Amino acid sequence: MAVNTASGFRPDQENVAYIGEGVTIKGEISVPDLIVVDGTIEGNVTARVVCVGPTGVIRGNISATEADISGSVSDHVEARQLLLVRATGRVEGRVMYGEIELEKGAVVTGDLSATDDYRAVPKAAAGKGANQDRAEPDLLPPPARVASGAAERLKDAVKSKAPIYISGEAEPPRRTLLRAPLSGRRVSA
Repeated sequence: MAVNTASGFRPDQENVAYIGEGVTIKGEISVPDLIVVDGTIEGNVTARVVCVGPTGVIRGNISATEADISGSVSDHVEARQLLLVRATGRVEGRVMYGEIELEKGAVVTGDLSATDDYRAVPKAAAGKGANQDRAEPDLLPPPARVASGAAERLKDAVKSKAPIYISGEAEPPRRTLLRAPLSGRRVSA
């Protein structure tokens, strides 16, 4: 059996499963660590890490800590930490993720929702006292950092449930401050 270098799969590893190209499995699969799918699974998959190769297909629910999709996945996907959809990847259905990364060319259609929203403010339990009658509005703290790229802006827009507008244009050029050339300056000794 060959080593799948894209996922780091080695045939001698424990707690891993490999579904080879041309193999079709129907039913529920539970793997303690890693599952690499280059074939087809029709059913639910539960694992710590799910890797779907370019020829891999999963028709069913995926529940994982991390998912790396290069093939096709349809139905419900839950990646509690990271969902990575490669350029050849296609995900259709309900998608829940902690963080999402999309390569150029990746296709994701359906309902997207973040599982851990850093802007959510937990409501304090109402205490008995003088401040009980005074209602304070729930304020959102500022984002932890400013989105620098298209993927970050998309992730922020999905988390805020704001409308998403996608344009084919590149980011606008950044303005630079103009300075006087150094050669015209006087230097005092």
